[in-house]
Amino acid sequence: MRLFATRHFAIFLLFCTLGALAGPPGNAELNEFAEFEDDEVEIPKPPSQQEKPKVEEPVKEEKQQQQQQKPVTTDDDDDDDFGVVEETEENEQQTNQETPSQPEPLKFADVPAHFRSNWASYQVEAVVMLILALYLLNYIFGRATNQNLAYNWFAAHKAALEQQFAVVGDDGLSETPSEGNLTKDTDCSFSIWCSGRVGVSGLLIQMRTMKRQDLVSRVIGLFSPQTDKITFKFDFDQNEIDSWVLAVGQKKHVAKQHKELADLSTYASEKKSGSFQGLPASWGLFSELNEAALGVLDPGVLTLLRKYEQRIHSIHITDQFCGQKLAEGETYTRLPDVSRVAIFSFELRDGNDEVHEEDDELISLMFYLLDKARRFRLSREGKVKTEKNRQTVEESFLKTTHLQRQEAAQARREERTRERKQRLLEEEDPEKQRRLEKLEAKHDRKMKPKMKQLKIR
Repeated sequence: MRLFATRHFAIFLLFCTLGALAGPPGNAELNEFAEFEDDEVEIPKPPSQQEKPKVEEPVKEEKQQQQQQKPVTTDDDDDDDFGVVEETEENEQQTNQETPSQPEPLKFADVPAHFRSNWASYQVEAVVMLILALYLLNYIFGRATNQNLAYNWFAAHKAALEQQFAVVGDDGLSETPSEGNLTKDTDCSFSIWCSGRVGVSGLLIQMRTMKRQDLVSRVIGLFSPQTDKITFKFDFDQNEIDSWVLAVGQKKHVAKQHKELADLSTYASEKKSGSFQGLPASWGLFSELNEAALGVLDPGVLTLLRKYEQRIHSIHITDQFCGQKLAEGETYTRLPDVSRVAIFSFELRDGNDEVHEEDDELISLMFYLLDKARRFRLSREGKVKTEKNRQTVEESFLKTTHLQRQEAAQARREERTRERKQRLLEEEDPEKQRRLEKLEAKHDRKMKPKMKQLKIR
């Protein structure tokens, strides 16, 4: 029994001695995979998460030196595996040697100084805002001024117009006539339509004010004075007045109308103011017949014309009104439609009761001339002369348009011929096609010039 215990104790001492000689279990000589376990590749962390490099302990440095000094015996078959391990070690050393990048310093943008402390930098913007504000204020007040001028005139003279017409201020939209409507065409143009008077199909009143709502027009008006204008255009019924043309008024206005209107430039000629007594010196007269001017402009009318010399722009009565004259190089394809009209143009003023009384007298003068033109009749010589003038104009028009009418007729003939030949080509029935060919040949023979044959015996 004592011998058995002694034997077991000796075996235990032997194992302890062998274990001490073998060293720790992590020794690289006994563990072939120790290098792989020590050289595990660590995934690099971003600079923000990396910890500050720590100073390695001297013990680790001594271990690395011992491992480098001990020769490693490897087989040829394991060369490739150790090559991968060496690359991993190099990558690990490079990762450990890299230092975390320092963050870039913040750069602040250059912010301009506040405008309260730098007003000089906004001079252009201030000027633009000032101009826009002036334009807006001028537009508001200018438009209101024009509207007040038009509505005040209509309210002051509506009763006088209702005495002459059955309907005053019709809007022209409803089937039943409406009254009391002042139509606003633009910010500086207003119109009134009246109807229901003997001998007159209608009256169109147009008020054209200065462009007060436009700042540029106001500035231009400082250098070239402008005035507000009101125009009355009466449309006579057919054959209500005889055939004659007359225009009288301030020279600058009637001279402009003579250049622009077709009827005045065609039929009327200028009459010298000296040959017509009683007419203001600053006025001009364009008339087709002296008889018509003497018959319409009686002494009572001339007295009112001299009294309101500055307010009356022009008076135009004609039976050949067709609008503006064509520009140079343009011609009518047919005679224009003409109408019998009387146009009165006055200066529009907005003021006190005295101005309204002047307007009432001008309206009375206008209706007096309107009735007198309807009653006036030309003499036999005057009718013959006016008829001859209109016939001459018509013949001149036919001569100038003769070539155009010939070209139009030739184009129509060619179009008819083209249609016949097209119908012949599209015909599928042989019998009808032969019949059409005969008709076409017969038509061609008719179009050829006829020649007579003479037989010599």
